[in-house]
Amino acid sequence: MSHGPPEDGAESASATFKLLNILPPTARSDKDIVCDISWEKLHDAPNYEALSYTWGTTTQDQPITIRTIPSHSLDPSPSKTDIVLVTKHLHAALLRLRQETDPRTVWIDQLCIDQHNITEKNAQVKLMADIYRRAQRTVVWLGELDVLEMDQQAITDATERMNFRPVEREYSTPEDQLILKDLIGFKAQGNAHDLGQRRREILAALLSRPWFTRAWVYQEVVVAQKGIVLCGSLEMDMDIFINLLDGVCDLDLQELEEAASIMYLSRGYKPMFAIREARFESRNGLSSPKKSKWLSTLWQAMGNLDATNPRDKVYAFLAFADSTQENRISPSYGKSITSVYTDATVRSIYSVGSLDVLELAIKSGELPGDFPSWVPDFSQPLPSSPFMTHNVGSTGFHASRDSQYTFRTSNTELTTLKVRGHILSTVASVNSMDFHNHKPSQTLHDWIKLADVTAWVQSQAQHRISRKSPNISKETLSTLELRILRTLLAGGAGSDDTPDNWDYNDAEAILEVYHNESSILEAKNNGLLDKPFHQIDSDSIRRLKIQSRKYRWMQKIVKIMVNKKFFMSAESDLGLAYEAVREGDLICILQGSKTPTILRRVETGSNYCRFVAQCFVDQCMRGEPYEERGWSNENTETFVLI
Repeated sequence: MSHGPPEDGAESASATFKLLNILPPTARSDKDIVCDISWEKLHDAPNYEALSYTWGTTTQDQPITIRTIPSHSLDPSPSKTDIVLVTKHLHAALLRLRQETDPRTVWIDQLCIDQHNITEKNAQVKLMADIYRRAQRTVVWLGELDVLEMDQQAITDATERMNFRPVEREYSTPEDQLILKDLIGFKAQGNAHDLGQRRREILAALLSRPWFTRAWVYQEVVVAQKGIVLCGSLEMDMDIFINLLDGVCDLDLQELEEAASIMYLSRGYKPMFAIREARFESRNGLSSPKKSKWLSTLWQAMGNLDATNPRDKVYAFLAFADSTQENRISPSYGKSITSVYTDATVRSIYSVGSLDVLELAIKSGELPGDFPSWVPDFSQPLPSSPFMTHNVGSTGFHASRDSQYTFRTSNTELTTLKVRGHILSTVASVNSMDFHNHKPSQTLHDWIKLADVTAWVQSQAQHRISRKSPNISKETLSTLELRILRTLLAGGAGSDDTPDNWDYNDAEAILEVYHNESSILEAKNNGLLDKPFHQIDSDSIRRLKIQSRKYRWMQKIVKIMVNKKFFMSAESDLGLAYEAVREGDLICILQGSKTPTILRRVETGSNYCRFVAQCFVDQCMRGEPYEERGWSNENTETFVLI
């Protein structure tokens, strides 16, 4: 297994890969796995399948036989036979994949990449997206399945009857919904409910399998032409299977609150939903430009996907990165993690000419001493939602008036980053209120505490009246509450499902919903909002039903406040930032940044700063200070981030 790619140049090496032929069982033993392996040209390879799976334990103690078959044009080395140890999870997959009479040609990373040869690994990882893209189909191996035969048959029957529609955003037809309701006993009673609950638990257990949270599977499945899912003897079309899980999740949430839905609470729910959306976009030509898709994918990976090697939190998503020569990221497993993450950050900035990637540079733990403050730790989840949620880099905010990042150097292994911009103000006061551990059962009043924050702002305003900003003490209570609520909710924070009449500069409707919360909840608990809109006679109940939709949106978007702090600037600006913000920090509008940025000078008067966080500042998110203060892109200051 030590044979390497041909030595006639890096270009030809990167265009070849190994394929495995799993041979039929012999009469001697049906437990012994025997495979042939050979180098092939990627662009001219025979038909093959690609396996998407998890290694499981890293212990490799299951022997298989690998016969290396030389290809005289690609690998003139003599043939050889090796006994190779693989993981139990892969061994089980090989037994399931093996056919009775014919060889089966597959690509499997554990066997087709020499994991101990860094040069080969670097070259082959660069090809991973193309390998899965060119495969006839991708085979997803979830492991063995230990359930009652009747339940397995019911799931199989449901998937066979479902009508997958890849060209529509709503994957399930009304007929599919009926099939799924029958499968899980939707709102059923007695024995039917018990049977349906057992099947939900089976599906939730599948959704909780490690495959759904492995970093590499996102790329493997999203780029695949076709796919099947194998779980024990259960075999399903991949898109139908994802549709099945997503449809059951939807029904679960219709019947139960989020906190009680075993499907929604499964670790695999968010990755599954992201895969479904990405495959839909890919099939219908709706994918975001690679430049923004890359950042959005990295953000999702930080919180939901795992990788044994931290470098793979970047390398596993290269299919969605900028592939132009000057911005291409090349896998290099010999580099330090700091170097890999720095290189990815710099190339992301250069690729889009913006600082969007800094949105991910919020640290939640101790890092190596050489880790720059402006480089995201892609191996860790963010402590809370970024200000450009759902699609990082795509938002209605443009604090710097869509200006571009202009510094560029051929060296991407930087330890410092030069940026230009304006100082908006400094942080004068940080509210001590903690926004931790948000629970879906909490009311908005319990969580937001608008009255308390308003009282704090009014108290601070008594000591800080600026000629350059509105005199808060003269604002009406409703106007002040509106600005505070808009700040606490970060102006919608780029939410994909923002209500139509929510506007960055017009939040009266949302404020009204907040104050009517008790009436909305009372009407909901009494069943007054259950009827279709056209069947409601009372104008007041109709109004509450309309407000209840905005209320549900507020319940989702309020999570933006988790692990953040409300602050006021020396100019009486209202802002929301991550908990690391401190009094005296600079609030800057940097060229290439869609949101304001919090910086901390290394020492007084120095232009060397540590990046702290990006933030929301009310009435500064759309470039308002440029007109109010006469800013331009020429009269900027230069800062050096360390």
